[in-house]
Amino acid sequence: MALHLYFDLTQTLRLAEHAVAAAEHAPSFTEHEVGIACPGALVWVQDHGVYLMSSGLPRIEVPNRPGSSLVVYARGWHPDTDGRRCDPDLGGDDFAEHLHLPDQPIPLIATRRTAASAAYPWLHLTVRSDTYEVRVSRTRRQP
Repeated sequence: MALHLYFDLTQTLRLAEHAVAAAEHAPSFTEHEVGIACPGALVWVQDHGVYLMSSGLPRIEVPNRPGSSLVVYARGWHPDTDGRRCDPDLGGDDFAEHLHLPDQPIPLIATRRTAASAAYPWLHLTVRSDTYEVRVSRTRRQP
């Protein structure tokens, strides 16, 4: 069975635009270990909730919260409003996965921009225990 995570596309596009415009990025663990630069990414995180953030540096700070990073929570996965949730497809550990924006053949940033201009409301991650898929969606599956 798959887990479906939905993120507000307009808000995630703000993070994506920040990431592609940034001159510096926080690398993924693998990029750091291998010594390659991050090309710009949305960082998909599971720790205190499930959310996306920009890899761009300096971070987008939340107003009135110095040192914080702006994040976009998956619908139903904000720990302060939805409680602590878990799902076997996400595994038991915290993680951060980089969704690189300029990847080819079709850059994710281009897909996000086109979808936002066509009024798609959701960035949709379909998560299985061994893989995930990123796309945009006009509708949300009901839990």
